[in-house]
Amino acid sequence: MARGRIKDEDIDALRERVDIVEVISDYVQLKKAGRYFKGLCPFHDEKTPSFMVDPSKQLYHCFGCGEGGNVFTFLKKKEGLDFREAAERLASRIGFTLHYQGVSDRESGEEGRRGRLYRVNQWAAETYHEMLVSHEAGKGAREYLASRGIGEEAVEAFMLGFAPNRWDFLYRLATRKGFSPQDFMASGLGLRGEKGVYDRFRGRIIFPIRDLQDRVVAFGGRILGDGQPKYLNSPETPIYTKSRHLYALDKARREIVREGYALLVEGYTDVIALWQAGIRNAAATLGTALGDEHFKLLSRLTERVILAFDADAAGLSASERGLGFYGDYDLDLRVVTLEEGMDPADYVSRRGREEFLRRVEKSVPLVDFCLRKVLDAHDPADTNSRLRGVRRAVQVLAGLGRELSDDAHIRAIADWAGTGYQAVYDLYRAARERDAKSPASSETLIALPPQARAERELLRLLLHQPHLLEEARDNLDAGLFEDQACLIILRALLTESGRGDGVELSRERLASVLVEGMESEQARNTATKLIFDGSGNVDNMSREEAAVVYTDILASLKEFYYERQIRRLKEELREISNAPRRDHQREQRLSEEIYSLERLKRELRR
Repeated sequence: MARGRIKDEDIDALRERVDIVEVISDYVQLKKAGRYFKGLCPFHDEKTPSFMVDPSKQLYHCFGCGEGGNVFTFLKKKEGLDFREAAERLASRIGFTLHYQGVSDRESGEEGRRGRLYRVNQWAAETYHEMLVSHEAGKGAREYLASRGIGEEAVEAFMLGFAPNRWDFLYRLATRKGFSPQDFMASGLGLRGEKGVYDRFRGRIIFPIRDLQDRVVAFGGRILGDGQPKYLNSPETPIYTKSRHLYALDKARREIVREGYALLVEGYTDVIALWQAGIRNAAATLGTALGDEHFKLLSRLTERVILAFDADAAGLSASERGLGFYGDYDLDLRVVTLEEGMDPADYVSRRGREEFLRRVEKSVPLVDFCLRKVLDAHDPADTNSRLRGVRRAVQVLAGLGRELSDDAHIRAIADWAGTGYQAVYDLYRAARERDAKSPASSETLIALPPQARAERELLRLLLHQPHLLEEARDNLDAGLFEDQACLIILRALLTESGRGDGVELSRERLASVLVEGMESEQARNTATKLIFDGSGNVDNMSREEAAVVYTDILASLKEFYYERQIRRLKEELREISNAPRRDHQREQRLSEEIYSLERLKRELRR
């Protein structure tokens, strides 16, 4: 008979007795580096050591590829083991006897489970598509798509669908088809409530998401009519990780190779609008920040990636995220600038294919784009502003994945500031040398936009000052967060702090909970990086200092949230104003909501 789950107390005892440095030393030559041990990463090829092991926290993190975890996750990743197999190997290593409880309900095999999830997703995509194109229930969705200029050919090509606004429409059909409730929920299609299993997607236009093998791995859903959230995406599942997929890359891959470049956009409808215009080398991010895996995918197909994000602040910040990977894959990263208030779908619909392609031809290197954005935010006529602009611009250059091949960017900064080339170059060299003394990160803080930076700073603070979690449970709304990995970490921290089991909420306990309890690899790697990054300055803060910093970061996150809501409401107001029959009452209500949010935003600055 299969053994049950290993008892929690045995896992705790094993964690305390096993030396992570000793285990990893079987695979990596580690050398003492201050309070850490350092070596070449076993998970990616590198010439300069960026793999760090912290014996006090029993954690590792690579500042090159982002991999991180504890001794269990190391063995799981390195040897292809599951958690129990890793624990059993460690127990055997130190002669520790494990005790089991209950009876295991492990799947008959991981591949069998994955196959079932692919099948239920394919069936769901076909069912949603049939509802859209052939049923009366899909009439409103068909009319909406037609009003947005999405024709029948695109509906068929992208297999768009419709989920009726019923709680268990798909689930009932799935059970009749023979799919189990467990597989229905594991695929992300269903959720369990007090009254049983119900559909995740209801009253939404459905966008199936496929991998490069043309298998349906997930779904995106756009609300039909009013309601929030406007877009709802599948959660991460055994066959779907957001950071490893791009929408429509399965369709675009051949055109990317043929055209010699990839267009990267933000939305499903951007991809479809471009496809209808005959521009078929576009793919979209899936509700997550640009990451290492995205560029790894694209680098297999092309040497040039052109970012064509919205012309609003969020789109500009999204473009900046690519800086963290500049040089990592020898890609020519460029940016298309569009008119304010327009996304690629708007632009190609209003201006046409040829005008959009002219914009693409005029795309600028990502570094040039980000430097200009930094410098434009400062006043060269004001001494303090000019100095801040130079330092910030130099930091952008120093934070790139590779050293500059020429001095054009240094000269551009010097010309803007009206100062000598050598003075700016010296600042650049000093910044590069500082970076060389510390592990390089594929996601430098400099490259992160303000929202993402604030989320990570707050999580780092909570991880290293656990006493703040009690306050966070009262006044920190998870809706302030955008990054899915950070949101997963936040929820885990708040859940752990609210247990009230009498066990001290220490940094070490939080670290072990995050590393071992994270199903999302991206969230686990982010957590270990934050734990390492916090060593020193955050660790040594007094409680009073930490409370002040917490309040400041929380205020910033609220301000970013208000800005997002204001942008959303203004977009909705613009759509209503352009409608054939205007709803004046709704316009008035939206205007009042915008005014109220702007007032709240102003109050934060007092």
